[in-house]
Amino acid sequence: MYGKVVCAYSTHQKQRVAIKIVDTKKLHSDSWEIFLSREMEIVKSLNHPNIVKTYRILDMKKSRTVYMVMELCVKGNLSTYVTSEGSLSEHSSCRLFTQLCEAIQYLHNRDLVHRDLKCDNLLLDMYLNLKVGDFGFSKRLIYMDSHMKLSETYCGSLSYTAPEVLIHSPYNPKVSDVWSMGVVLYRMLYGSMPFNSTNLLKMVEAQKQHRITFPNSPTVSSEAQHLIQSILHPTVEWRITIGNILQSSWMLKRGRMEDSHEASTSSTGSRQEEPQNKNAREDMEVQHDHSDLGEGPSTAAEKLK
Repeated sequence: MYGKVVCAYSTHQKQRVAIKIVDTKKLHSDSWEIFLSREMEIVKSLNHPNIVKTYRILDMKKSRTVYMVMELCVKGNLSTYVTSEGSLSEHSSCRLFTQLCEAIQYLHNRDLVHRDLKCDNLLLDMYLNLKVGDFGFSKRLIYMDSHMKLSETYCGSLSYTAPEVLIHSPYNPKVSDVWSMGVVLYRMLYGSMPFNSTNLLKMVEAQKQHRITFPNSPTVSSEAQHLIQSILHPTVEWRITIGNILQSSWMLKRGRMEDSHEASTSSTGSRQEEPQNKNAREDMEVQHDHSDLGEGPSTAAEKLK
């Protein structure tokens, strides 16, 4: 809402990069300044293969413009990819979802939360590896007397947001991140969303009653459906944890299939290889990101009042 992302060539990195340009003069409230400062502080500390790497941040005080030089993900975002390809196979979905789980587990282990997980913010590199991006709503968790301070600010996009956030209750953002991951998994497997967000009150009611509809087509295994139900559980105490997601029967079964597939493709020499020359790399097209605009703090909660 307050900037844009462009592609550039970095002489320092000797490769193409993405530059997020934020015009801070357009930030009309102190809250957005807080979000931006949090984002800049957090992304500099991250180092994980499934999180978009930030190489450098330039805060130009005179022009009041911030430049974030980041890893370029040439295959665009997961939302565009699913829209183009249709529902993904369970094999592909499990591979991408495992990468998402590992990235968010890395964040949570460091008491960091994303709070805006959605397919638009999950990017794909040239090998279709998933990279978590856009940390505009992220924050470090605070503990008082060994108890986590709960969040109260609404963040993110309606379709991906947990019911406890939508009803404006104080919430554990780690658990709410997990809910958003469940929506991402559903979108990958079915090519659609688990809840209709056109009527917010009806959507929250369906979420709270745990009403999840699984279409007959495409065919998705009962193990995958059970995992989705465990992730999209309205009771936060009963919602599955990332550690248990990674140990679920669907993830372990599909993971074994992934290992078998990699061994097979390796023996036949069919594994994807990096382009052999600079021109091939430079000719790769960069997809434009048509992300949904995330809603600002508290807007969704106001609709429920």
